[in-house]
Amino acid sequence: LLKYEERSEKAAKHSDTAARELYKSKATQASSAAAIALSLASSLALSSAVLLLGSPSASTSTSILPPINMVAIAAAFIHNRSFWKAKAKVPFVGGFNEAIQKSKEIRQLMVPMALGWGIVGLLCWIDG
Repeated sequence: LLKYEERSEKAAKHSDTAARELYKSKATQASSAAAIALSLASSLALSSAVLLLGSPSASTSTSILPPINMVAIAAAFIHNRSFWKAKAKVPFVGGFNEAIQKSKEIRQLMVPMALGWGIVGLLCWIDG
């Protein structure tokens, strides 16, 4: 057993590292998905307010949706980028390389989403 102790410690260390990395990658996916889901739900709520009330600023709850979404999207963007930015593509590891690319694509979608919410917020403010 002593003969394999060093290898076992290395394997455990790599296993812990792999487990932490897997958890972090899932957390970035979850934060991005949550921000996108919040944005979708807020879009539906704001659209309903416009249709039912005639103005998005007629309701305080709808006028706070744009800044909430901007913050949520920005936080998810930063969380996603901080994890994936340092990751390099690895030859012969297609799934990992695909995850890096897909995360980059999601971040690229988040920028116009946040800007869109900024415009909606500005319109709500002007209308109010």
